[in-house]
Formats: sequence, structure tokens, C-alpha cells
Amino acid sequence: MEQADGSWTASPGNVAERFPVRIYSQKQVYELTRDPGALLGIVDEAPEVGLRAWSEAWTAEESRFLSLRAQAREIGAALADEPRMRGELEDVQRKLAVFEAAGHAEILKRWQHRRRQRRAIEVRADELDGVVEAIASAADAALPPAFDDAGFDTTDAADAAVLQVAAQVSGDLAQLHADVQALVVRAKTIRDAWLVMGLDSPWQAAWTEAEGAYDALVVALKAAGGAEPTEYGRVVQQRQVLEARLSSFAGQRTKMEALEKQAETCLSRLIELRRELNTRRQDFLATVLNGNPLVRVEVVPMGDGSTVAAELRRLLGREDGAFQKDIGEPGDAGTLVGELVANYVSDYLSADAASRTSLASAHEARLAALKAKLWDILRSTVAASDKRFAQHMAGRPPEQMDRLDAWFPPDALRVSFQGKGKGFQPIERGSPGQRSAALLAFLLSHGDEPIVLDQPEDDLDNQLIYELIVQQLRAIKLRRQVLVVTHNANIVVNGDAELVVALDVVNAQAAVTCKGGLQEQLVRDEVCRVMEGGAEAFQRRYRRIAHGGGDV
Repeated sequence: MEQADGSWTASPGNVAERFPVRIYSQKQVYELTRDPGALLGIVDEAPEVGLRAWSEAWTAEESRFLSLRAQAREIGAALADEPRMRGELEDVQRKLAVFEAAGHAEILKRWQHRRRQRRAIEVRADELDGVVEAIASAADAALPPAFDDAGFDTTDAADAAVLQVAAQVSGDLAQLHADVQALVVRAKTIRDAWLVMGLDSPWQAAWTEAEGAYDALVVALKAAGGAEPTEYGRVVQQRQVLEARLSSFAGQRTKMEALEKQAETCLSRLIELRRELNTRRQDFLATVLNGNPLVRVEVVPMGDGSTVAAELRRLLGREDGAFQKDIGEPGDAGTLVGELVANYVSDYLSADAASRTSLASAHEARLAALKAKLWDILRSTVAASDKRFAQHMAGRPPEQMDRLDAWFPPDALRVSFQGKGKGFQPIERGSPGQRSAALLAFLLSHGDEPIVLDQPEDDLDNQLIYELIVQQLRAIKLRRQVLVVTHNANIVVNGDAELVVALDVVNAQAAVTCKGGLQEQLVRDEVCRVMEGGAEAFQRRYRRIAHGGGDV
């Protein structure tokens, strides 16, 4: 950006967005007729399509979908241990049954019960110790250092007032400290009362009795060739852990099902977003080409069969052309790609509006069936034509399959041109001039940003030059700036050029021979020099200019 002092500084932002301009050469236009994907990119640049906002919504929804699938899969991996843990629990319960079958079940249960109680009593004792320590720390904090009265004079009335208050505060703090110390004593009394219960109380007697009976049982079991003395307690603890883990599985399963449901909702939203983009493209094209006599551009939802095989292979991690019997190409009956593509595009283009909706829905259903079949092959519930493909699918990471579920083929564009007396025909059947004319008709039909055309007349006959370029240039220059590089002076004159810049080659360099409006004599002379028909043709189109600029 140029500054007031004439210097230049970098300015932030995207140049293409801040200063939009379209530049097309005749060769580019012709290549667009051979690459519908590139033409689709031009359609998506239109503000009416709003691809940027759509892409942001798509990316956010896709990321959410992949995240939810990953979370659900993580929980599912934990739930995979459930059968194993149930088996372990059965083994533990059988071990416990050995103890309880000895006729000492009541002794063991009573000991286990008292043991849990003892642990709770010990925890409470620790907590009471913490209370005593906390109150003691508070007592220390409640007695700050003595007030520094060195800077105060007792004979000064003002200082004496401060010292009097300081003495009162010190006394209050001393009393507060004494009160807190009393609380410390009280807390210790409470704690000691609790500890006494563990030393001399009916419960202590009950614990001693239960522990003695248990020790006697362990001795008896060991003498009879049973478990080690600590085996029962370990097995009981193991049972408790397993039961706690298994009881948590129900909640985890509910959470996993909720995540899976949310992921399905995200997937449905992705499908809706995909349909929405197709609708935006269709509406945009219908608006800009409404009544256009030269070109028709139609969108086939998810109908770009030319890229399906390559994209599917990329998602499956086999871009080497292997497994042709299973993956296939468009036209290969019985293969994944062949069954998906089928005759969808031709059927769609030849159908009416109501039938097109049904055909698009059927195509979505075939895509869903393709994805489901790949999941089934991965799970070995459906056989593949090639066993090696099944082995390959079995090794696919789940994240890769999640991305497959979120994949949808691109839309297809089908361009038709108006053939002389033959109605609209596929652009592939046209001559280079007809194809270029059709695409130029579309490119000039929308937008208000500046546009640069480099020799648009190439491959076009005079009729197309007039019908397409001249007439559209007159129309679009009212709403946008148009720059045309041409060797055809008829475009300059008949297109009502506002500014003409004539170029010639001087010493192997392009040089401006003249520039200005058609009202200027020097410009008119240069135009007449290169114009087919010369001055006579110029006069017929610009009679009032040829007579001089006074009437302009």
C-alpha cells in the first residue's frame, strides 16, 4: 500500500479476495471444456455458492464426527474386556466357594465385615489427626508478632491513642490465641476418645473375636491342604475389584451408545451439507444461465464417476491398481465402483425434476451400501472376490474406515451447447469454436469483478464473435470492468470500447502506438488500418464518429 510519503508497505489480507479479478485466455477457456472439475471450481468461487462458509461448516462437522467415533471406539475397547473379566469372576467365585463349603462361611463373612469396619475406623482416626493439626496451625497463625511501638511517643496524645488501641488489640489477639488453643485441646480430646474406642470397647472385643476365629480357620484350612493364609483376603479383594469393574460397564456402554448416536447425527448432517452444496450450485447456475441461448450447465449430485475409483483407493490405502475384481472402475459390473456409478449420470440428465430427486436418493443409497459392504468385508461377515482384498481390509485401521464413512464423491458438471438446428448437445461433441463459445457464454454471464480476456475470438467464426463476444461485452461492461486483448478490430468497434490501446512490435518489444477513445482521429485511423472492411465498415458502425467528434 502506498503511503503519504510515496513509500510502499505490505498490507495484510488475501490479495485475491481484496482485489478480485478474473483472467481467461482462449486456451484456458478451451481447457475448461475438457475439465469439468476446473469449471466446478469457478462455480464455487461465486459468492452465491458460498463455498468458504460451507467448507468451514463441513470441516467442523467432519472433525466432530471423527472425534465422536474415536471416543466411542475407546470405550468399546475397554468393554471388550468384559467377557474375560466375567470369566475371571467365575474363577474367583469358585475359589471362594471352596472356603465357604468348609462350613466356615459365617466366620469368613464376619471377619470380612469387621475388617472393612476397621479400615473405616482407621481412616476416621487419620482424619481427626488432620483436624488437630489444622486447628493447631490456626492457633499459631492467630498470634502475630508484637506491635512495633518504637516509633511512638507515650507523651504525645495522638501517639498515646494509637498505643492504647494497639494494647487492646494485642490483648484481644492473646485471648483469641488462648481460645484457639482451647479448641486444640478439645479436638485432641475428641480424637483421643475415638482412639480409645479402638483399644477398649465392645467393638474392639468383637474385632478380636472375629480375627481370632479367622486365624483359626486359616490354620485349619492350611492343615487340610487348602490355600495360603492370605489367600482368602486376596481372593475377596479380587472379587470386589472385578465386581466394581463389571458394574461400571453398564454406564460405559450407555455412554458409548450415546456417542455412537451423536456420530450418526453428525453423519446425517454431513449428508445434508453435501446436498446443500449441490443445491447452491444448481440454484446459482439456474440463475446465471436463465434464458441463455448458447450454453447449459447441469450439476449431477455426487456424480463424478471419473474420480470415484481413485478416491476410494486412496481411502483404502491401495492406490496401486490392485484388487481390480473388487474395487473396479466405472463400467465394471459386479465391482464396488461399477455398481455405484452404473448408468446414474446418463439416467439423471435424461430424467425430469421429480425423477432426478429419486435417482439422487438411490445413488446415495448405493453409496451407503458400498460403505456397509466394505465394513462387512473388514469384519469377515461378507466374502470378497479376492481373498487378498479381504486380508487387506482386515488390516485397515478404524480411523481410515471412519473417513470412508464421511466420504462422498464430488458433484459432476455436464455442459451442453446449442448446436445449429440440433438443440442442446454435450459439449464433447462440439468443435473447438463451439466449445469455447459455450464456456465463454457462461464465464461472461455472472460476476461483477474485473475480467481480462486474452484473444477470446480464437476458434470462433464471425457469427459467434458477434453473437457471443460483442453482444455480451456491451451488456457486462455496464456492471464490471472488461479488458480484452484481441487481434480482431471488429470486437473493439462493435463492442463499444471505452478505451483503445493499440500495440505494435518495435525492436522486438511491445510498444503502444496510440491510445484513447474511438472519438479520437488517431485511434480511429489505427482501428481502420487493422479492421476487416477498413474505414467503410467503421463508418457504417460509427457514422457519427467518422464524421468527426463534434456530434459526440
